[in-house]
Amino acid sequence: MAEIRERIGKNGKKSYAAVVRIKGKTVCKTFAKKTDAQEWASSTETKIRENIDFPYRAAQRITVAELIDRYIANELPNKKPRAQKDMLRALKWYRNEIGHLNVINVKSSDLVACREKLSRKKKEVPMINGKIKILDKTISPATVNHYMAYMQVVFTYAVNELEIIQINPMSKVKKRPLDNARTRFLELKEITKLLNACKEESYELFLCVLIGLLADARKSEILKLTWKNVDFERRLFYFLDRKNKQDINVPIHDYLYEELKNYKQSGVVRHLGKDYLFADANGNPKESLIGKLFPKVVKKCGIEDFRFHDLRHTGASWQAMSGVSQTITQKILGHKTPAMTNRYSHLKDEGLRPVINDVGYKMLSDWLNQ
Repeated sequence: MAEIRERIGKNGKKSYAAVVRIKGKTVCKTFAKKTDAQEWASSTETKIRENIDFPYRAAQRITVAELIDRYIANELPNKKPRAQKDMLRALKWYRNEIGHLNVINVKSSDLVACREKLSRKKKEVPMINGKIKILDKTISPATVNHYMAYMQVVFTYAVNELEIIQINPMSKVKKRPLDNARTRFLELKEITKLLNACKEESYELFLCVLIGLLADARKSEILKLTWKNVDFERRLFYFLDRKNKQDINVPIHDYLYEELKNYKQSGVVRHLGKDYLFADANGNPKESLIGKLFPKVVKKCGIEDFRFHDLRHTGASWQAMSGVSQTITQKILGHKTPAMTNRYSHLKDEGLRPVINDVGYKMLSDWLNQ
């Protein structure tokens, strides 16, 4: 607030001191006329208040589009390349939908409306010619949740880093319920049919399927495998930086070990800079093996409703049917376990070898005896 103090000098003349105090900030100036002191005090008080309230006023002017652009420029480059690609797609969608809104005015109801619209969004598939093919089916609930999670990260950035809002508006919006009950797995005859078809089509694809089947590995883990991650001496796969951010060692099945050893010695082209097991002409992971060739082979050999990830279900299902304990299966799959036991995980890797071999041979029985 402003205060005008009258003062009388030694010469008897009056002067007026204008004092302005706002939130611990004090400024003072003396004038010969009271009206001048009052005008200065009023003007100064307004300026101080404007400076104090500047972040709030700035937040009122920042739009969601500007917030997203700032996040993309400053934070997105710190993410992994694959995460950048997925996140950028989601953020561009939100930019088109609510980019015009001021950040401070975004309500949970706005984001609920986005969630409902996402649930009706058609699946898009990029084509070789650069065009986008729109499918009849909608994106999955999991994909909707991923879009929401990415936008929640951006609003968290606005709360913690930029301090332009105090509450994340996405925090009150419920995610879509997921149905993770899919347990499609192959019977023995289907395993034989698939392996025959893959080996006939591509030996590299055949090895990818074997790794997925016998090591319960995900698509991304297989494509990221380098020869450094294959320990032939100890017969171990080192799957690093997995989906759940855990590293895990998985014993290599005896049959798969021989196949990999022959593959490495067969003179396969290697790019020593990256050294992926399955590399394209540029030395990058050969994603077309699993992304394009595998679905064609599955369709060709008549196996219905089967995705590459279902190889993990197949391995886990046959372990369960073979009486393997859930604890061991959890270990092989690399699912999260209590943090205190993780430090001893390297001592238990060798104990998984009998499980890998016994169940693996059971799944390959028809294949090996044909």
